[in-house]
Amino acid sequence: MTFTGSESRSCQFILICILLIGNAVSFSAHSETSFDALFAQTASSSELTQLSKQLAPSSQAKGVFTQYRHLKVLKKPLISKGIFVFSKQLGVIWQQQSPFNSTLILQAGRLTQIDSQGQVHISDVQQSTTANQLSQLMPTLLNALLSGDLHTLEQHFQLSLQSASNAQWQLGLTPIDPLVKKAIPRLVLMGEQQIQTLILFSDNQDRSRIEFSAINEMPLTDQDKARFSPTEEDSSREAR
Repeated sequence: MTFTGSESRSCQFILICILLIGNAVSFSAHSETSFDALFAQTASSSELTQLSKQLAPSSQAKGVFTQYRHLKVLKKPLISKGIFVFSKQLGVIWQQQSPFNSTLILQAGRLTQIDSQGQVHISDVQQSTTANQLSQLMPTLLNALLSGDLHTLEQHFQLSLQSASNAQWQLGLTPIDPLVKKAIPRLVLMGEQQIQTLILFSDNQDRSRIEFSAINEMPLTDQDKARFSPTEEDSSREAR
């Protein structure tokens, strides 16, 4: 199956948005060429049980992200920054604020995109086989991550795990579904009690590293909730 450019970007953002949880701090530097060792170690049942107990669940969160996109054709990474809002009931808002403003809102069966001019574009994922299958998978994975239910993750990924004595861990995820694996062959999660860093690898050897900070897990405000139903006027004002 061949992915169009828009489908590939949507798949990647959908997978990113699942993981916008956790009380994060900057994770110490790692050599990203060393992950072969991680993926060579299949996680045992006892290790996954221990990690599941270590993870802290959250039903809502908002905070800041910094994304570093490493492309083969560039010597330096492309850096983007922004904010996210997550609600288990409402979905995920992923708003890039620099180098330009754009927003993705992921909800059940629908993907809303707001461009730098504030124009709102709504996609019905039922119209795309690729997006539809991924959208059906995402809620399951989201709930699994929030609840520390690694058993559910095992149904969709081959899991590899490395843990350190200071409670830091790395979890490697290799998608079982060929559709998901085509978009993102490998993912790496890093954290302590919660997820701190996400690395996504593409099939052309590019990769994206996303770090989360300034996490607030207090109940969302009415203003936060209203952002899940944007209007053209609201989005244009926000873009300015």
